[in-house]
Amino acid sequence: MPDPSARYRRLVEINPYGILLVRDGRIAFANGAAAALLGVETAGVLVGQSPFDFFHPDSQASMRERLAPLMSGLPISIVITIEERVRRQDGTALHVEVTGTALEEHDGPAVQLIVRDITQRKETEAALRESEERLMLAFAGAQEGVWDWNLETGAVVYSARWKEMLGYDDHEIEPHVSAWERLLHPDDKPRAQQVNDAVALGARAYEGEFRLRHKNGHYVSVLSRGYPVRREQGGPVVRIVGTHFDLTERKQAEAERARTELLAKLVFAQEDERRRIAREMHDQFGEQLTALALSIGALKQACADQPALCAQVEALDRVAKQLDRDVDQLVWQLRPTALDDLGLRAALTNYIQDWSRRSNVPAQLHTSGLLDDRLPVDVESALYRIAQEALTNVAKHARAGNVEIILERRPDHVLLIVEDDGVGFEASGGEPGQGFGLLGMHERATLVGASLQIESSPGQGTTVLVRMATTSDSPRAHA
Repeated sequence: MPDPSARYRRLVEINPYGILLVRDGRIAFANGAAAALLGVETAGVLVGQSPFDFFHPDSQASMRERLAPLMSGLPISIVITIEERVRRQDGTALHVEVTGTALEEHDGPAVQLIVRDITQRKETEAALRESEERLMLAFAGAQEGVWDWNLETGAVVYSARWKEMLGYDDHEIEPHVSAWERLLHPDDKPRAQQVNDAVALGARAYEGEFRLRHKNGHYVSVLSRGYPVRREQGGPVVRIVGTHFDLTERKQAEAERARTELLAKLVFAQEDERRRIAREMHDQFGEQLTALALSIGALKQACADQPALCAQVEALDRVAKQLDRDVDQLVWQLRPTALDDLGLRAALTNYIQDWSRRSNVPAQLHTSGLLDDRLPVDVESALYRIAQEALTNVAKHARAGNVEIILERRPDHVLLIVEDDGVGFEASGGEPGQGFGLLGMHERATLVGASLQIESSPGQGTTVLVRMATTSDSPRAHA
């Protein structure tokens, strides 16, 4: 009978992939493609060797186990496909797909192994997996939800993060565009339609800000961005793949920034108005009170021989002098001229002396680093008002025996400390508390980029600490 091996030999020779014909665990035939794949000079070098010797050490045991059924004489219809690594003659490794088929031979079972180089495919798959991992890590880091919308069917794949942003579990959002439409704020539907129409008319990107209803009932602002996909250039959009970015924190930050800017304008406008009113009161009332004092002096001389009238003039003189002092006090409270003319150090010195006299509480001011240069006008105003409010609180609530005020300018920051030995109170983690005065102090500090901390406990007094960072190029002169 004809030798069937001749038929298999011919198959081996003409096959474009590496083929090894194995008998009794040894290579019987091999073609040039097999030799090239394994990195040997000729196919004849392979004959008589074990095919397992050419596989990577980590793959040899697996290959022996997988091919054992074929070598044992299973029916020829059995085909086994394995993906493993071979080790070439030069030591390099290749990923291969091995297809094993049992052959019918007159002198016993044989196995035909077709070996296909799949290294490039494996590298591409690995690169794709790495790219997908990087993408998923990027999405996770950016806290963005991913969506994939099939415009032909209306099906949408929503990522777990997309659902989580709105408070839903994975099974609670149906994979369809109707879920998006149901959650979209009614007032945002026209905008969504405009974005869809723009994409249909050729826009290269899908982008818009929308509000989606959270599971708890409130609305979450999101930035929705997507990339339209077409089957062919110029054809209709069949799919949009995109992301959702939660804008809640950004919206809150914008609102807080707008509030701070408005508050700054109001506070600085208030200071300007205080300055204007104080100067007008000083100029107008001062001139009139001076004229009044001169007139009273002349009246005293005119009625020197009339004791009864002189007593009335003396009473009038006392009222005029008290009025003069009251006007000075009001002007000083509105905007001390020393703050504008001489700076924060001088203004605080004057204020603390007067405060100590009026409250009957000894107070001492310690300053450092403020002799040569002035702080910016807004900083001086803020620190002055904070110190003023802190001392007002001491007078009203602290029942203190002594107060120490420290004002220092250091190379990298300015420090203001107001410390009393009064009754104290329960402070909440250094926060400024809920009192209107304390809240105002905190807001004034924030306006000039300073931090304000309050330390207090019952019976241990209170410390108000304001710290504002400065740089070497910060404006130092009084504006």
